[in-house]
Amino acid sequence: MGRSYLTVSGTTENKTEIRRSKFITTLAGISDGESAEEFVRTIKRRYPDATHNCYAYIADERGTETRFSDDGEPSGTAGQPMLEVLKKRGLVKAAVVVTRYFGGIKLGAGGLVGAYTDGVSQAIDKAAVVRMTECDEITFECSYAEFPSLESALKKAGAKTDDVVYGEGVRATFLAGTDNTEAAIAAVCTASGGRVTAKAAGKRFAVLE
Repeated sequence: MGRSYLTVSGTTENKTEIRRSKFITTLAGISDGESAEEFVRTIKRRYPDATHNCYAYIADERGTETRFSDDGEPSGTAGQPMLEVLKKRGLVKAAVVVTRYFGGIKLGAGGLVGAYTDGVSQAIDKAAVVRMTECDEITFECSYAEFPSLESALKKAGAKTDDVVYGEGVRATFLAGTDNTEAAIAAVCTASGGRVTAKAAGKRFAVLE
């Protein structure tokens, strides 16, 4: 079985109000630690007058590159609990910022943990959660007449169309899970009667479902 991981697609925002404090949760998929830090900076610039901009992120697919911040809230009431929600939901390469505008009523440590974790959970529930699978890029060239049958054979073999360039002939790239690469290459050979040769040209993570 090839490697895969769960993350979120795009950016999702969730707003709640608890005892007059306003909480704005912004959740996004990120590619690495640098993009996570830039995301956090972007949200802080968006809400410069907020009382707190607490954050947490998991920047790598293995879940080992993590960081969080309470941003002035009592230690352990925001960033760490937010990170634990990401871990519990199995998300990686994801960053979340919870922005708080204090409403004058203190929530207490337990209330803060609940507010921050609920904000993250609700944002995840609203978000597009996707599974990224390690894929091989299967490339080949064929004639216009051959392409429809090859495309059909590849899809039956579990591969997904990635890029098709129409010129004098057709240059196509399909994505197949790394455990399905040989079957996809064989499907091209069989469907073309051996006239077309496909090859694995590179690896990357992509959504196959």
